Amino acid sequence: MSVKKRVYTETTSDGRARTRTVWRARVWTYPPHGPRREIEEEFDSKAAAETWERKQRDRSRGRNLDLERTTLADSGLWERAEPVLRRRLAPKTFSYYKDGWKLRVLPTFGKSKVGSISVGDVERAQAAWTRESSIHTARQARYALSAVLRVAVRDGLLPSNPARSAESSKAEKQRRHERKVGMTLTPRQLRLLVETIRAMEGGGRYAVMVDLMGSAGLRYGETAALQVGDLDFGRGVLVVQRSVSEMKKEDGEDLAPGYRREGNLVWGPPKGGRSRLVPIPQHLAAELMDLARDQRRDAQVFRSERTQYVIRGNVLKKRTDWKKLVAGLGFADFRIHDLRATAATNFLSANVPSHVVRDILGHTDLRVTNGYARPHDDALTLAAAALTAYSERG
Repeated sequence: MSVKKRVYTETTSDGRARTRTVWRARVWTYPPHGPRREIEEEFDSKAAAETWERKQRDRSRGRNLDLERTTLADSGLWERAEPVLRRRLAPKTFSYYKDGWKLRVLPTFGKSKVGSISVGDVERAQAAWTRESSIHTARQARYALSAVLRVAVRDGLLPSNPARSAESSKAEKQRRHERKVGMTLTPRQLRLLVETIRAMEGGGRYAVMVDLMGSAGLRYGETAALQVGDLDFGRGVLVVQRSVSEMKKEDGEDLAPGYRREGNLVWGPPKGGRSRLVPIPQHLAAELMDLARDQRRDAQVFRSERTQYVIRGNVLKKRTDWKKLVAGLGFADFRIHDLRATAATNFLSANVPSHVVRDILGHTDLRVTNGYARPHDDALTLAAAALTAYSERG
């Protein structure tokens, strides 16, 4: 509160001095357009001044905010940003941001004045969140804070976004580095994984699914959403034009344009919002034809035996006991998403131009594509052998 007591000395008409006590209430506001503005009034009692100030703040919440004096919890910034984020983000991403805001950001910064949150505060908070949970959870919490403050900056309520300027913690940088070392499969290793799954009872379609992700670079949600009509065997390509993910019941409200919900499944465009063409791996053409034969064009290529519908996001892991499976093959900590990095690395190792690999993966920036490419263990062995051969020439 900025209520201050003021005592004025006045001279009456008969020449005598008289004091008068008032309580001045003052509110700073930040209009969406234009400089900040001060509003003040004087009252005969402190209670009246505080009541007026509260009313002014409540009235301005979500429109004009005094972020130098308002705590993050009372600012209404999430309510201001939520409709923007819901319409801009994929439902799954929005649910991550919402959880990050509720479970990490508010407990940490809820009582802090918004204008006082610094870059260092955000970096220290992310380090603490990483110790408490996972690097992924901590990163999503920082993204949530940054997204909300970004809306405030665009509305002219903040001069800058400290969360956007914050650097990743050392633990996150180290984890990212570790994920780029030895987390791809050579074609031979990929075949071993695929054939191991194929040998399991009912594992045929799952083997094709894994092979397609590892050979063509599709994300899991894109593979699960693939329809018969997306396969063009004449041209030898498939169209990636949708993705599917599982959502909590309470997280599917007010979906962004282009998304629809069926039960706990949310359908929408691929990541990035753009369709793309992907070459059908030649060794998979016959098996994909078998899966598509006599099926409607809108039927899912990969369907579970029980529902004859889409494979849910956790079915593959549960059915194959993924962690145990890959560890037994010598690929410990290899994730399903690493199949996408495997495809990127093998494309580039086969001398496919980087801009073509970028388009196959659906990236907009070659730097992202290069980030997916990680050296195989055998690439290092070949490099050592090449050096030895070169040295022996001298």
